Amino acid sequence: MARLEESRISGPGNGKVMYIPPMEPWGKRFAAAAFRSIGYDARALDEDASTMAIGQKHTGGGECVPCPATTGALLAAMERDNVQPENVIFFMPTACGPCRFGQYAKLNRMIFERKGWDKVQIMSPSAENAYEGIDTDARMLIYHALIASDVMRKMTHRTRPYEIDKGAVDRVVERYTVKMEASFSAGNKAEVENAISACARELAALPKHTAPRPLVGVVGEIYVRCDPFLNHDLCRRIEELGGEAWLAPISEWIMYTNHLRHLLVKEQPQGMKAILERARIWLETRYFFNRIEHKYYELASDILKDRHEHPIDVLLEEGCKYLPWHFEGEAVLTLGRAALFVKKDGAKAIVNASPMFCMPGTITTSVFPQLERELGVPVICNFYDGSGNPNQSLVPMMHYITEPYRTAQAEEQEKAAAATKQIPRKITRQMLKAN
Repeated sequence: MARLEESRISGPGNGKVMYIPPMEPWGKRFAAAAFRSIGYDARALDEDASTMAIGQKHTGGGECVPCPATTGALLAAMERDNVQPENVIFFMPTACGPCRFGQYAKLNRMIFERKGWDKVQIMSPSAENAYEGIDTDARMLIYHALIASDVMRKMTHRTRPYEIDKGAVDRVVERYTVKMEASFSAGNKAEVENAISACARELAALPKHTAPRPLVGVVGEIYVRCDPFLNHDLCRRIEELGGEAWLAPISEWIMYTNHLRHLLVKEQPQGMKAILERARIWLETRYFFNRIEHKYYELASDILKDRHEHPIDVLLEEGCKYLPWHFEGEAVLTLGRAALFVKKDGAKAIVNASPMFCMPGTITTSVFPQLERELGVPVICNFYDGSGNPNQSLVPMMHYITEPYRTAQAEEQEKAAAATKQIPRKITRQMLKAN
């Protein structure tokens, strides 16, 4: 049965203003564009120190940091845009397992009522049914948007550490991001696909350094690990310290919630209804989710041929070596993906990013010393609360894992410097011969 928030908000938007939380730079823009294609005036929220202060003013102080971040961004946007509460929808999904993210929508409702904004609606689809509370067409288009955001982010992280012209990758990616927003707004998936393919070709053609860098797998709570504002630009900091970051994707959670339904149905009495439900979930996963993911990654194969994700059942198999799958939530995903980063993808270190007070983050932090011994690579567990400089903890680890790569990098720099010095001499000799 659809939950109240789901049933009353599903369907065309009829021009209502929908605000999308600022979880991930590409995801929020593409998701907002996808909602615009079905009639919502969807807007991606922005965040900074001032919106965080607003959120902290309206929360108790013990919530994990995505709560004041999303709340403050929404309240600031509503005040700025002067939108009437009855015309506002806040997109705030819920989650399962030992995570307070599932309570954000309830807290938001209390905050709205205290401000006299009781007519603000909340679109709050649940992970318990893999977000089926969203209108089917919108749900499928949003999945396209999330996969596209994963691909754009991966292409950025795969190429930016090696760029010679600083800022070139960000400029190319932003240009195609704008094009893809327009395509999602028009519901034109073919143009989205063309943009991904063209962006991959252009990035592949950029001048780049060839000296290798150590790969760092980034896992953890999905909101904080994906939000550069909250994690103090973690992936860019890894790049600045000489590494290349591979961030676990947003789509991992969607795959997990869908697969979790399959596992739960499997444990029920195996009547015809259960068999049909398992078959439906299997078909949806194999013939929609996996097919779209494979297609988008193939479009970006010029960049991402060695950056594909592992099947969700393989990821859970690794994670279940440390936690049972019945312990729902991100902890089992974090542990499983970290193991695969090292065993299958060649990562030389792992960073586990979580909000302060995060229960799944606390659990994985207690288990990671065991993985660190088994895998033979360093693991940094950082907790973020919107203050300080937690990424300073990366410095000694990055110094350690980049040491074997410094000789190749130094040699490449010397060759580049020598080539630059020789250019004027060649020009001078040519001018003398001409005279």
